[in-house]
Amino acid sequence: SLFGVSVSDAYCKVAKSIVSEQACAGKKIYCNDSFDSSLSGWNSSKDKLSIKDGQMCFSKPLQSLNQCSMNMNQSDYVVKLDDVVLNKGDGYGVFIRAKDDGKGLNGYILQYDPGLKSNNNKNGALIIRKWINGREIVEPIASAPLNGSDTYNTPHDIEVSAEGNVLTVTVDGKKVLTAQDDTYASGGSGIRSWDGTSACMGNFSILEPPK
Repeated sequence: SLFGVSVSDAYCKVAKSIVSEQACAGKKIYCNDSFDSSLSGWNSSKDKLSIKDGQMCFSKPLQSLNQCSMNMNQSDYVVKLDDVVLNKGDGYGVFIRAKDDGKGLNGYILQYDPGLKSNNNKNGALIIRKWINGREIVEPIASAPLNGSDTYNTPHDIEVSAEGNVLTVTVDGKKVLTAQDDTYASGGSGIRSWDGTSACMGNFSILEPPK
């Protein structure tokens, strides 16, 4: 990672000193990519993904699935993105429980979406949507406003937990969004961007849920 210590790692150090060693107990790692050498674990055209200073950077309209996660047989897991920085554009998304049977992608997506402005979300929003046969369903199943003060050019650690029919989103160790839905029970993960987005992340991992 370009930043050396992720926001969540810093949080864990503080939590351990204040609460207990159980605050950030080790979790089983199903998949991990620290972007040290290649992007062979991602199915995307080379001109839209690149490695720069130990980070995976992506731009332009992009949909890329992590092959390790697509091949695993896990229903419940946590997708963890460390040091994600949105440099410009309308946002990016993280797929959860995604599958593609040849008719288009099905699954959930968390969107970090400053471009989704409204009277209630003047700085954009974090939203969870469903994808059905390669098309996103516009109406989200959950949403929360972005604060706008650190949307761009600031590293964030983002986790999306899928346990049973509950999806939980944390940003920098703080729970910000939950949703309940029974449509998709398993599947892998990946990323998506749109319009003029430019972003980078320091690490991508799939972990077992906390016990």
